[in-house]
Amino acid sequence: MTELFLNQRWVAVVLIILLELGAQLNQSYADQISFPEPTEENSYTVPVESLRLRMWAQYRVMYNASNIPSGVNSGSLPTAGIGPGRLNFGDTEHYDFFRQRMRLAFDIQQKGSENVGAYIQLEYRGGFGGSSPAASDPRGETGANADGTANAFNRLQARGVRYGYIYVTPIENHTLVAGILPTMDQVGRVLWDSEWDFNVGGVSLGGKIGAGDYRLGFYRIAADLKAGTIGQGFGKDGDLWAVDYNIPVPFSPFPLKVGGHFYSLNLGKTENITIGDTHENWFALTASGSLLGTGAWNSYVMLNVGRIGTGLTGNNHTGYSAKFEGSLPIGPTTVNLFALYASGDKEGHFSNQFTTPEAILGTNGFWGYSHIFNANAPSDVNDVGINLNNGGAGLITVQGQFKFPILPKLNGTFETAYFSAARSRGFGTRGDAAYMGTEVGLMLTYNMARNLNLDVGAANAFMGDFLANRTQATGVVQNIYEVFTRFQYML
Repeated sequence: MTELFLNQRWVAVVLIILLELGAQLNQSYADQISFPEPTEENSYTVPVESLRLRMWAQYRVMYNASNIPSGVNSGSLPTAGIGPGRLNFGDTEHYDFFRQRMRLAFDIQQKGSENVGAYIQLEYRGGFGGSSPAASDPRGETGANADGTANAFNRLQARGVRYGYIYVTPIENHTLVAGILPTMDQVGRVLWDSEWDFNVGGVSLGGKIGAGDYRLGFYRIAADLKAGTIGQGFGKDGDLWAVDYNIPVPFSPFPLKVGGHFYSLNLGKTENITIGDTHENWFALTASGSLLGTGAWNSYVMLNVGRIGTGLTGNNHTGYSAKFEGSLPIGPTTVNLFALYASGDKEGHFSNQFTTPEAILGTNGFWGYSHIFNANAPSDVNDVGINLNNGGAGLITVQGQFKFPILPKLNGTFETAYFSAARSRGFGTRGDAAYMGTEVGLMLTYNMARNLNLDVGAANAFMGDFLANRTQATGVVQNIYEVFTRFQYML
């Protein structure tokens, strides 16, 4: 027993000696190396007091109850879908779910070097209870599919880096950014939109030329996308180019800005598309200005010329789109209105189709006043996700929104929207139909505390036959509804 005790004492002494010697050794030989080693990172480390750090945060919990079908608008292809909303617009099911999402962003610069910095936005999202999916929304198009999904470069699943880029202004009024960029088109956010999780890696240069603002952008789309119009993996990456120039009109009797825009999507380098390349180009003119002194308006006209690499020789097409939107305060209320048209073609034909990167890649959607047919922030975890291509049939929509105060901290928003295809689709004995539906909705927003809002709303769509025909439903669901809440803190 004494011998064991002495051995234990010797072990303790040896350990103490080793620890003392270890404190004098270079810690870079250990697994836990001292910050900021490795050595190559040392030169970039600065004290916190030498940094200018800005932070932004957003946290929300959302509840959604609906019978919106899942997966019905996968890119430009009609498909039944397999999500909680059952099959299609002839066979729906009521379901509900919770979603939660946290975003945290940092903008970092070193003091004395205000012309260069880095930005990163982190995001976590997931659900609890109900029929909440494991991926980012319940339409079955965001990664839950075992055979892959149609995601743009960084379309998030449950968690990840939403944006992350370096920015530098080497010459005054000209800024270069590189990384995962929050890019969007400048013709009304109808082609692609980072707020719709179309987050792409690339490089963009922007600034001023004369009195106008310009942007030159090159973006890389990720490999192996698996749905959308093309319907099979790309195998390699695709390129998206953007050129924009917007300038105020001099000598105008009222504020007026006009713009010219060119975008090009090239998927021609791909390996898995064996029949024809895919090249799409968009040319647009935009205009915006004041409306009756206190309001504002914006508009565009756009030409889409391209070739989607499907069919025997690929499908050449020329499409058109136009939009007008106006906003006018009337006393304490605000009235918003917009109308949009995108050309389409009859079934099996392509020559008059207007398409978008969202439609081709399967990410879908554009922002509007409607809650059910397109994305609207308080309810954007669940919607049909209509894009301008609309399965090749094109789109006609007229939407109105009326915002009004109720109490000092309580406001209301009423919306109504009409949707129709530009060209009809038929199925079975129902014949051709273009009418998609008319939606009405009401939302209340209560400011509970500083930076803390509660949104509660409901919407109902009185459905036409078009979407049921497009999804080859044997019946037609006459009413699609959605009840939604958003509890959000943001600073």
